[in-house]
Amino acid sequence: MTMRSRLMGAFGGTALGALFVTGTATMITGCGVDQQVYDAAVKDRDQQKQQLAEARAANDAEKVAHKKDVATRDQKIDTLTKKLEALGQDVSRLETERGNLGGELETAKKRMEDLRKAQAQAEARASQFRKLVSQFKQLTDAGKLQVELRENRMIVRLGDQILFDPGKTELKKEGEDALRQVTDVLKAIPNRNFQVAGHTDNIPIKSKRFRSNWDLSTARAVEVVNFMISSGMEPKRLSAAGYADQSPVAANDSPENKAKNRRIEITLVPNLDDLPPIDEALKESPVAEPAATPPAANKS
Repeated sequence: MTMRSRLMGAFGGTALGALFVTGTATMITGCGVDQQVYDAAVKDRDQQKQQLAEARAANDAEKVAHKKDVATRDQKIDTLTKKLEALGQDVSRLETERGNLGGELETAKKRMEDLRKAQAQAEARASQFRKLVSQFKQLTDAGKLQVELRENRMIVRLGDQILFDPGKTELKKEGEDALRQVTDVLKAIPNRNFQVAGHTDNIPIKSKRFRSNWDLSTARAVEVVNFMISSGMEPKRLSAAGYADQSPVAANDSPENKAKNRRIEITLVPNLDDLPPIDEALKESPVAEPAATPPAANKS
């Protein structure tokens, strides 16, 4: 399409258009511009307009895509932030749990160590008991003494029939011989102390020397302690006690049972090293609150 045709199309049908086209054609012709050059310039302008429109459309599409990317990114950031916050809480909780588990593990290790120690001590006591039974076999076979475990204590029990006459504290010859053999065995046990305890039946005694069975049982225990010391036992390893008829091993309902209750018991005192430290026991067992002191009664 020529320039003239375009002008005619733009202003066709009007007087102004006719004049403009006529004037423009005259001007172009008068200026000596070639029609082809003019048409090329107009075409180039139209192409640039087209390219500009396409560029604007592409830019608008890019803006929309960019906004969408930004929204997607913000959503991802928000999701990751929430996950990180949750992970932070989980990490904190896991750290706490790890600390708790570490403490529980140490406690378990300590308990296992205590159990191993207790087991070793129990095995040592059992071995010692078997050894005592073996060493006292001749006396036990003769019925002069018994070796027994009672309330987790090792006890050598001698009946009063071989030790004392009724109501007396002087040792008989047979009793001295038995006690001498017992002392030889016990004094060879390292790091052990012994309590010598006197026991009676439930028949009360009253004499010029003994007011009750308490006096008799205690005096007999002291007599045995003195004899063991004279037989080579270190005095600091011995103690004496009297129980009267308060700790029977049989019912006092027959002469035979009464005879069982009249006895001397030599107990191996537990080694303090075998017991848990007091401060450790206090940590595991809460200390009871002291009872409130009742108000003092008014004196009349």
